[in-house]
Amino acid sequence: MDVHDAVPPDPTGSSSPIELELEVSVSRARAWDAYVHGLGEWWLPGSTASGSGLDRIAVDPHAGGRIVEHGRDGREVDWGEVTDAVPGERFSHTLRLSDEGDASVVDVTFVDLPQGGTRVRLTHSGWSDSNRGGRAKRLDWPVLLERYRAFAQHV
Repeated sequence: MDVHDAVPPDPTGSSSPIELELEVSVSRARAWDAYVHGLGEWWLPGSTASGSGLDRIAVDPHAGGRIVEHGRDGREVDWGEVTDAVPGERFSHTLRLSDEGDASVVDVTFVDLPQGGTRVRLTHSGWSDSNRGGRAKRLDWPVLLERYRAFAQHV
């Protein structure tokens, strides 16, 4: 099953949420771990401030924890703050990757599928006049989530 849009990404500068879901053939616990602890493995380096100079992405996976990009040059870029983290169930955080205006919000839920595996649903919201320009930069979510799925299922 391909990543599919619950609400299609809108490149027109809309403030509507980006909503995507996919199925992964692993347990909820593994799916959650791959998303949270494997973020630096599946996230595209080209979609970071460091680009090819990306060293790692560190996630402190509890409410109030930080998500920080570390470049090989020693530079740190604060991506956002974890707002909710329940292993195997949900993970939410703010996101400031676009460096424009207010932080947006990413919510990810993990639900058991009757036939086994996990449905992963991502909602990227919090778009406003101050950060709407950054929304177009996040139209790469389908590519990112395919990379996430490959990582989750093959590690």
